[in-house]
Amino acid sequence: MFTFRLLALFVGATLCTHSGIATAQESNPPAMPPPVAVVMPTGPSDLELRAVGERPVSLRMSDGSDLPCQILAMDPATLVVRLTSSGQVVSVPRAAIIRLLLRDGTRTMGTASDEDHRELPQPPLRRRYFGISLSIAPGVLLDFDYGLFRAFANVGVVLPLATEGELVPFSVGAGVGIPLSKRRPSLKLDVFGYLATMTDTTASRYYIGSGSSTRNSVTDLGFGVGIGLHYTWNNGFTLGATVPIFGYSTRVGDSSQQSISQRTAYFYLASATSLPLFFLGYRF
Repeated sequence: MFTFRLLALFVGATLCTHSGIATAQESNPPAMPPPVAVVMPTGPSDLELRAVGERPVSLRMSDGSDLPCQILAMDPATLVVRLTSSGQVVSVPRAAIIRLLLRDGTRTMGTASDEDHRELPQPPLRRRYFGISLSIAPGVLLDFDYGLFRAFANVGVVLPLATEGELVPFSVGAGVGIPLSKRRPSLKLDVFGYLATMTDTTASRYYIGSGSSTRNSVTDLGFGVGIGLHYTWNNGFTLGATVPIFGYSTRVGDSSQQSISQRTAYFYLASATSLPLFFLGYRF
């Protein structure tokens, strides 16, 4: 009987112990493992690098320098590039890259350098001094252009041919040619004085009392000031124009009195027929 009671007490103690352990396990659930941190690559993303491919790029580094290169391979931490300057293949840490710039030839797109604000280099200009041109009113123009000095001589061709030599226009002038642009020194503004002549070989003079007239040569001499503009390309092609500004004329071969208005009108008439109002040609 005593043995039976002792066995019952042992079994009850054992059951209570197991029940307490189970209750403790249910009240203290096991802790969850900490989440694994996802390491994101620094520098340009994989999508950006795949978009660039093997085209020339410039890597803007964290120290402010630019590295012109071509991307060959990549992993999450490193880029393998070929340097544009030497062709050397090197590894570059992606963490040191702060910007990826696409290059178009030798120029980096998306960035402005000091060279972008400089004037484009111009081809060396050949020095050309003597020119021959066709002028309007139709004629032939010879000119000399040296530094600031400018001189010309123009003779009409079509008007003498059309009048069988009765009207012959001719002009000479000299002055200064002022360059208008440092980039285009052959673009010049011309300010000059000139002599414009128009000779009429069939002018008639009537003698009072005799009822007769004689033919003699009459020449209108116009003295004045004009301005012009001309440009010479590097290949020698020349284009320009001149216009009269103001002046006065006198008549040789005619002793009749003329008013100031007539002499002014003859000045502009002589200028219109003898000046190279427009010309194009070649300069040597």
